[in-house]
Amino acid sequence: MKIQDMTQIAVGAALLASISFIEIPIGPVPITLQTLGIMTLAGILGARKGFLTVVVYLLLGLIGLPVLSGQGGLAPFVGPTVGYLLAFPIAAYLIGWFSERHRSVMALIGYNALFGLGFVYVLGSLGLEFMLGMTFLDALKINLPFIIGDLLKAVLAAVIVVKVSSNQQMRRTLAS
Repeated sequence: MKIQDMTQIAVGAALLASISFIEIPIGPVPITLQTLGIMTLAGILGARKGFLTVVVYLLLGLIGLPVLSGQGGLAPFVGPTVGYLLAFPIAAYLIGWFSERHRSVMALIGYNALFGLGFVYVLGSLGLEFMLGMTFLDALKINLPFIIGDLLKAVLAAVIVVKVSSNQQMRRTLAS
């Protein structure tokens, strides 16, 4: 792995950590900007580096840094948000993989909604079901207040990824 790759992963993890402090508590799962960060970084960095960025971010939380919505240590990984946390790196990989192949805003919105939201909601709901002893349907309903905001995040992430990608492409063209 090149130094540039490691730097991008580290900066991505730092960005995720910094935006995770912005939260609105509304129940067992707060509203945060983590999904926006994950969708955007995965779209820009691609599957491998997007996945590793999220893994580094989660490891920072696991070792005790308060980067997981202001928490750190083992507690977030054995609490109601465990399913969401475990879904994040997988979602980043899937979004990154598809974004490496398709750079249109509409395609990225679709991938973000499918993997960054739908997949995360399903695994998050499984975590809620297991940790809180509720039915899967009741756990899934907890996500309802997040849908509109998360869809807006999916759109914003797609627009940012396409804009950043076109700027990177222009710089490569000018440099050659």
